[in-house]
Amino acid sequence: MPQGFSPFPVTLDCAAILERLPIALALVDADNGHFITANEAFRESFGNPRDSFTHWWQAVHRPSSSASGTASAPTAPDSSTRESIESDMYGIDGSPRHMRTQVRPYGNYLLICLTDLTDSDNRQDLLRQALAEMETRSITDPLTGLLTRRRLEEASLSEMHRFRRFGHPISLIIADIDHFKLINDSFGHPVGDEVLVEFAVRLASECRDLDVIGRYGGEEFVILLPSTPLAGAFTLANKLRSAINQAPFDPVGPVSASFGVAECIAGEDWNTWMTRADKALYRAKSSGRNRVVAAPESAFDERDIKHRNRLDRLTWEDGHCVGDPVIDAQHHHLFELANRLLNQIREASPPADLHATIRTLVQATSRHFRDEEAILKALDYPRCDQHAKSHRILSAKLDALSSQSALGTLPTSKLIEFLAYDLVDHHALGADRDYIPWLRRAPRVEESGAPD
Repeated sequence: MPQGFSPFPVTLDCAAILERLPIALALVDADNGHFITANEAFRESFGNPRDSFTHWWQAVHRPSSSASGTASAPTAPDSSTRESIESDMYGIDGSPRHMRTQVRPYGNYLLICLTDLTDSDNRQDLLRQALAEMETRSITDPLTGLLTRRRLEEASLSEMHRFRRFGHPISLIIADIDHFKLINDSFGHPVGDEVLVEFAVRLASECRDLDVIGRYGGEEFVILLPSTPLAGAFTLANKLRSAINQAPFDPVGPVSASFGVAECIAGEDWNTWMTRADKALYRAKSSGRNRVVAAPESAFDERDIKHRNRLDRLTWEDGHCVGDPVIDAQHHHLFELANRLLNQIREASPPADLHATIRTLVQATSRHFRDEEAILKALDYPRCDQHAKSHRILSAKLDALSSQSALGTLPTSKLIEFLAYDLVDHHALGADRDYIPWLRRAPRVEESGAPD
């Protein structure tokens, strides 16, 4: 007799279908409650069932030494049975398993379906990890660890939206390694890859945390600079050029790069902005390489930016809401604390008062980050780890500012830059917008109508 089958009238097609399925399945005679057949997945977990379903149920639910009786079995099998029950069973190897048993009518038989729930939490963790890894791989260049072209363009569109709405300047830099083809041809592509990695490291070492760096393709890199006018971007591009030249690249020797710079101006889209920067890069290449050329259009200058910073006030608008009442309330509170600090700076309040408000901001920010991360984790937000990392960076900056204020050495310009750009403009109105689609997917919990 074939393993797992008894000589009862079960069609070959039915048996073959059961055998192929990965879920533990068995057929029971609806008239006498005896097993007819069980598939391989069932036999691997619980052995080859014999006798009646009731007898088998009692065997796999044998009581422990500290308990008596067995778990309640589904209703005695009959042609109308449609049951589903969760219980702890013992497998053929003696290991405990948390199972869901479903019983469904199937012609003259009853179909028994067993689903293993033992590792459901672990499976959910693995699924979250897999989603996070897929998300990371989709936005990260595997060679340099920088953002991909797609993610860089998404970040640029987000910054352009804030530029149109709030008037904060943004610029971009295109960096291209000079004579890179010659490096590949002379030393081979593996060495060329090493040069690309080192090039990315040197770029990142000169940029701020809020700057967005990506590999745009081949040996071309793009740096997005929030809250930066053309003059500031041009200055940074020259610092980057020097960083590339300051030491030879092992093992190829000296390496240089050319840079094109452009500030976003009103009315242009991403392609137009990028084209102006690319034309500036072409001029840098054609005029001898190893230099920085900027597109001349600009609506801001450094003096104007500093003046705006001194007078700026953060305004809370309904459009700043992300849709979660806890997060929105905490964001609103952070705006209020930031404005309290800005007001104290304008009025030259005593250092002790300024430091007290900074400490309050530290505590409120820490609480907000903790609550927000818990909410995002519950939503299975795939960028939760990256978001938490940005929180840690902001917290470290704020702690450093707090330490400086305690010593009386805090430059007010640094505090304003952190409040207006790092905490509010780039994070609360930037990175926090990315998780809004996940908040909208979350099931709504209806509020109870209980009286106060």
